[in-house]
Amino acid sequence: MSHRALPLFQALVLFLVGSVFVWFYTHGRINAYLTKAGSFQIQALLAGVVLCIIAFFLAITAGQKGNCGHDHDHDHDHDHDHDHDHSHDDPGLGTMILTAAVVLVPLLSAAVLTPDAYSPRWYENNLSVKGVVGSVPEQFQLGKKSGEVSAGEGNAGEAGQSKDDAVADAAGWGPYTIEDLKQQVDQNEKGEFMMDVISLFYTGGDEEIQNVVKGLPIETVGQVMPEKMRNSENKRVRVFRLMMNCCIADARPVSIPVQFDESIPQYKEMGWYKIHGTMAYEKWDEFTIPVLHAKVMEQTEEPPQAAFGQRQ
Repeated sequence: MSHRALPLFQALVLFLVGSVFVWFYTHGRINAYLTKAGSFQIQALLAGVVLCIIAFFLAITAGQKGNCGHDHDHDHDHDHDHDHDHSHDDPGLGTMILTAAVVLVPLLSAAVLTPDAYSPRWYENNLSVKGVVGSVPEQFQLGKKSGEVSAGEGNAGEAGQSKDDAVADAAGWGPYTIEDLKQQVDQNEKGEFMMDVISLFYTGGDEEIQNVVKGLPIETVGQVMPEKMRNSENKRVRVFRLMMNCCIADARPVSIPVQFDESIPQYKEMGWYKIHGTMAYEKWDEFTIPVLHAKVMEQTEEPPQAAFGQRQ
């Protein structure tokens, strides 16, 4: 391979590798693998840009002759063919193509063919059908938090509360009410509370919140798949959303059952749906399971934030 062709070939490989990083960032594909928290997305973009700059530098300097490192003022009586024949040090064209293929074929094929999503079988195998275990992530936690005061609780004297009750309410120890929920959750034009599937799931771990949410009109969005637990009448599906702490490696689907009064309407498995209904709760062994009694299930577009991150 000529001295000019070799750096051009190297520049092409670097440019393609760097372009994959830039492509994943500019098209938002990297967000399917990471939460928005952190700076890794910017780091990936900068890495891609730097690789492309290096590739450009190699390309424009490919034709420049460099110093071979020999002193040419010495006696030239010896065999020049022996001393200056460096062709055996240059990799052949076949070797370079094979090396580039080992790097580029897996990278480019994965970048083009990967659907940026888990398979239905993975969801089926990893879908949790149990209730809340462990603490609730802060992003999905309802209920009073330290320092919050419900509407009407600010003036304890006018409300006729005792001094101890006023201190408890000011610290967020009072009962959770519908007014607290309205402060934490938006409502649509129909008055339905727009709650994500994961927040609904975690209400199953707090009886006080259940007493407020039970029977309320709810709007939620998620992916739908068949229900295989306690569905003898075949009137249930399961709606889920993906939750990840930092990246796709620790992702897990969180779900709740959806109950229909009549037969299940036609739907596309793993499709995205907006579901309107009212909340109820059932006891499954030792767990309290939130169940959305659906009135309407309509197909919708996949939201920009397909997975929820706990640190966003």
